[in-house]
Amino acid sequence: MNTKFFMDNQCFACGAENTNGLRMRVSESAEGVESIIKLPFWCQGYKKTVHGGIISTILDEMAVWAAFKKKGLKCVTAQLNVRIKNAMKVDDEYIAKGKVTNIKHKLVQAESEIINKNKELIAFAKVRLIKID
Repeated sequence: MNTKFFMDNQCFACGAENTNGLRMRVSESAEGVESIIKLPFWCQGYKKTVHGGIISTILDEMAVWAAFKKKGLKCVTAQLNVRIKNAMKVDDEYIAKGKVTNIKHKLVQAESEIINKNKELIAFAKVRLIKID
């Protein structure tokens, strides 16, 4: 794979300059990374409920950032297995987390989750990433 890894602040999930994106701010935590999430109404599917594709995007993003910030690895997603347990509401605050669980050659395994302010699980993912650099 001949891919150049670059960031230009236009990523739909984390790009600070993408006015049409989520503008997630991801920071390091003890186990991996985390981000406080509060989504606007344009992220909804059903009334006041965050669209499942947006939830999946957040979980994907947290896995990739965990590999990058905690392990220094530049990766792309190869497989994303998402399980949504509870509804995520627009305009409520959540915490998204991600961590690397295993590294073997070019394969990086990670997990991510979204919890609400009561620490109830909203969604989680098991993610397989491929190192690109």
